[in-house]
Amino acid sequence: MEEETSEQSDNEKIKSTAIVKYSLPKPAQFMKLQCNTDLNLPPSNWLSSSADSYGLQHVLSHPKGFSSFRMAHMFPDCVGEVDVVSDSENIKKLLKIPYYKGHISMMVHRIENTLLIDDFDIYKHLLKTAETEWEWLRKFFFENINRATCEEDKNLYIKSRRREALKEKTLVSKFLYHSLVEGDLTETNNFVVEGCSLNSNEHPLLPEPSPSTECPDAPSSDHKFTRNVVWTFEDIEMLIGTDMPIFGGGTHPCISLRLRDMSKPISVLTGIDYWLDNLMSNVPEVVMCYHLNGIVQKYELIKTEDLPRLDNSKFSPKLIRDVAQSILSFLKSNATKAGHTYWLFKGKDEEVIKLYDLTSLCSETDVDNGQNPFTIPVAMLLYRVARNMKHSTDRTQPGTIKMLLKNCLKLLPEEKYPEIATSSLYMLSDLYIPANTNPESPDLNDAEQDEDAESVYDDDLSESDNGKDQATKILVLNNSSMEKFKNYYKRPPPIVGGVEERCLQALQHVAAGLNCLKYFPKQDLTDKAEEEEVKMAKPFEPIPMPYAKLNEEKPIPEPNKKNKKKERKKKAEKPQNDAVENKTALLLKNKHEAQPLPTWRENNPKISWKDHLKTLLYEKAVLVYATLSEYHFVNGSYGSCLRTIGLLARCQLVMNKLQYTSNALRENCLLGRAGDCCIMMIQTWTKSEIYAQQLRNNLDEDFKMMEQLEQDERFYNINIAESNTKCVFLYDIRTIEQMLLKAVECYEEAWKLSETDNILRRLGNSLNEVASYYLNMAKVSKKEEDIISICKKAEPYLTRGLEIFEKVKDDANIALLHTNMGHLHRLLAHANTPIERGELTPLEKLHYNKAFINYKKALQVLGDRKHCPGIWDAVKWELSTALFNMGSIMHEHPPAFMSKTEAEKEVIETLQKALQYCDLDENNPKYPLYQYRAAMIHYRIGTLYHSHIWSTLNDSSNRKSIIQLAKINYEKAAKLYFQSSDPINYFTAQMQRFALLEYLAETTSTLNAKIKHLQNCLDIVLELEEMINLLIEKKVEVAEDVAEEESDGNKTYKTCFSLLKLVKLRLQHILKMLIKTCLTKPPPNKDCGKLADLYKGCYTKSFELKDDLDYNTLLGKLGKVLKGIRSELESFNNTV
Repeated sequence: MEEETSEQSDNEKIKSTAIVKYSLPKPAQFMKLQCNTDLNLPPSNWLSSSADSYGLQHVLSHPKGFSSFRMAHMFPDCVGEVDVVSDSENIKKLLKIPYYKGHISMMVHRIENTLLIDDFDIYKHLLKTAETEWEWLRKFFFENINRATCEEDKNLYIKSRRREALKEKTLVSKFLYHSLVEGDLTETNNFVVEGCSLNSNEHPLLPEPSPSTECPDAPSSDHKFTRNVVWTFEDIEMLIGTDMPIFGGGTHPCISLRLRDMSKPISVLTGIDYWLDNLMSNVPEVVMCYHLNGIVQKYELIKTEDLPRLDNSKFSPKLIRDVAQSILSFLKSNATKAGHTYWLFKGKDEEVIKLYDLTSLCSETDVDNGQNPFTIPVAMLLYRVARNMKHSTDRTQPGTIKMLLKNCLKLLPEEKYPEIATSSLYMLSDLYIPANTNPESPDLNDAEQDEDAESVYDDDLSESDNGKDQATKILVLNNSSMEKFKNYYKRPPPIVGGVEERCLQALQHVAAGLNCLKYFPKQDLTDKAEEEEVKMAKPFEPIPMPYAKLNEEKPIPEPNKKNKKKERKKKAEKPQNDAVENKTALLLKNKHEAQPLPTWRENNPKISWKDHLKTLLYEKAVLVYATLSEYHFVNGSYGSCLRTIGLLARCQLVMNKLQYTSNALRENCLLGRAGDCCIMMIQTWTKSEIYAQQLRNNLDEDFKMMEQLEQDERFYNINIAESNTKCVFLYDIRTIEQMLLKAVECYEEAWKLSETDNILRRLGNSLNEVASYYLNMAKVSKKEEDIISICKKAEPYLTRGLEIFEKVKDDANIALLHTNMGHLHRLLAHANTPIERGELTPLEKLHYNKAFINYKKALQVLGDRKHCPGIWDAVKWELSTALFNMGSIMHEHPPAFMSKTEAEKEVIETLQKALQYCDLDENNPKYPLYQYRAAMIHYRIGTLYHSHIWSTLNDSSNRKSIIQLAKINYEKAAKLYFQSSDPINYFTAQMQRFALLEYLAETTSTLNAKIKHLQNCLDIVLELEEMINLLIEKKVEVAEDVAEEESDGNKTYKTCFSLLKLVKLRLQHILKMLIKTCLTKPPPNKDCGKLADLYKGCYTKSFELKDDLDYNTLLGKLGKVLKGIRSELESFNNTV
């Protein structure tokens, strides 16, 4: 009783669940046979095809082929997710090891984190076959395995085929057919399949592995199991295939049937078989039918959990569980290399299990000569799993897919399997630059993250092995304690790297894929070529390709049991933002413009795999180069951008020659981007040498692509010089003019292909840049004829630019080009200046007037400064300058055909117009320039009015207004010069004011008026004190060459020193004149006596200003004297 309790406890600890992946529609209906039914007599339905759907035909013989490969191909979504893929018979054989003393021989392969386990019949494959087959393994077998085992295996093989064994299987088969309910054979033969979710519309069609390459023993066996089940035994997840028939009916909907001979007890191994079979298929009960010599005696119903406690067949479920965990951990810890073939072997009565790494132990020569039959199937399975993972909606593991494909390519000879090799290379390129990548904003972050920092990835096929000493592993069998091993596997690291790095990796694979195309059989019109066609292509229908709508909702994957899977799914389900529409994008990548690519020609439904894959690879090359071009452009590598644009254009030319062309690349945008590069180079011309080097420096990946491009260009007779994009092919960067003209050429070609406003604006800008370049050349040219010829070259570009901007109604650029046109006419006016400066020539005046017209048009287009402040300020400054220059020339060289009065009037009008365009807003960035310009204009106008006074009669009616205008302009000029901190012009303007008032004093007829004018003169001199103090305190700087007196004694008063001397002289003179006037008899007024004394005192103070003082001394003493005089005057005014 205690023993039963203990066993019950062990049994309760076993956890087992089964999820059917592939099965019959429902169990067969069970019919209980009457007692004494003779099973030796075959039923009427025995071995009939109508009962095949229940799998009863597999009872007589169970195939021993390499079924794990077939299951893995059927369910590639399970590979990498489950721990083991195998036939249920192999799993049972491994789990029965504690109770089974015979030998075990199995082949093990690893695909990602999944082990493929297959029974390996030594007699069938090594002893029975010809010596030339499996020679490499036979040699190893005889060198390492006891020969006695060979004979033992031979005996077992023959024994399994003895008459008694066959008779027993035949009896079981007849019993199962007898147990079928009559009429149940008419059930439909549909299968229930649970597969991974794929969306064929989102991914390109890619080749399937040939059935003959999927399994090592194909096509000798194509057995399909009655059921494929994902069986979870404790923490071990297995995809298994089983042929055990399942019956049901009445109160027992799911049972297994077993036929037992009453004369023989049930052995432990048989009991374990029954128990595991039921666990694997989730069958809760087994019905035992007992017979004697084929005559039915009785039935017994036993629950699955009671099977371990049957008399004579008791076993420990816990021990079986421990064995399963130990063997699996042993295999996972040691069978670590993908693509390697491992042999799991246990000899008869041996207590150890050995795992041989045959790939490492057998020499490459032995394997090659014998052609390892596992290599190609493993490679094909790696390909299928990778392709399935890549196209699956719930398995986004780029790092794993990359490793699977790389291992596939290492195992697969590309010259023999070009379709699979080329497809693998395409998928590798797509991992680095996915088909839905937006070149303008590539989001290439891999969401896959490493979760187990302690694990070490070892799923890569390395060129060197650890040596033969490490190629054999041993597991010691000990029923009391089964050792567990650590699984060092973790998923490969994610694909990382920047945009450029990933693009270059993608190009490597694209070039390698294009190189593989030469291994395809030559295409012809025979039936053989037709077999190569993509079967899913239909007339008048485009093949779905990878550029799906960015906002298309993907199916949400079903929840999985493992936490890591859930986390990966959550990351995969995060929504991605739609690409923002950009009319300058090289590729159509938004939901309005993106179409399934390529759009196959409707009249060519027959598509060979070679052409299909070639199109995919060139599309990928176009996408990669578009992405690289945008990357280089954004990062300022304009030479590299032009180089990649050239390669992009060449790839597109080949695409255009293919029968199934793509409409993704917009040639006008490609041309536009090339033009942009040329313009940007000019703006950073100091780096032109770097750009030239970038343009010449093709990378290794580029050379590989160019090799393929040259072959295809010859094949399709492509002439680059005749293409729409011929202008993007630039071979050297020499001059700014060359790049500007190249930019214009690119934009013009782009405009021919698509008359969009965007291209027109860029063309207009480039035309303006060319004109600006010529205008700058003209500025620095010294010969008049050069200036004229250069301006003539610039004018057509400005004229055409204006036409373009007027067409697109771009006011800001219209104003800018009018400004440049005005500048051009100013340069022409300057170029037509006579050698000896005289009056304005007609040609000069013509160009000045044209300049004024263009400047005014610019202001008229803008309307006000708010519209475009930068251009507005530039136009006003240019216009003000032109008017000032013209007015100055007219002032200094008046026209001979006009009277002096008329000439002065015209000059004043011109200068006043120049003054109108001076923006004296302190917030204007050019305020200091405008301030100084206004001061100069006011000074010139003041001098004009001043000179006009001399020619005007004293009793003239407008003389007063002219005097007033002269005063006002001098005062404004002086004020503005002071604000501009220009002491020389300030002193000059003030002394002109002084001279005007002094002249008025001399010409007045009344003494009071004379005193008044003289006093105003004194006030002007006193105003100079503030500027003099600033000079003394060094708050205003004066250049040394203008501070000292001129050595030649020229009295032009252009230096600060000479002006200060003039101030000293005029101060003393005006004080003397005031004293003299106040002492006149009779006195003009009653205060004249007091004023005379006051001015005498002031005059006495001026005696400090000696004639021989140097500049600094004179400056200091003059400031002191003026301060003293001011003090005297203030005291006098306070006492009066």
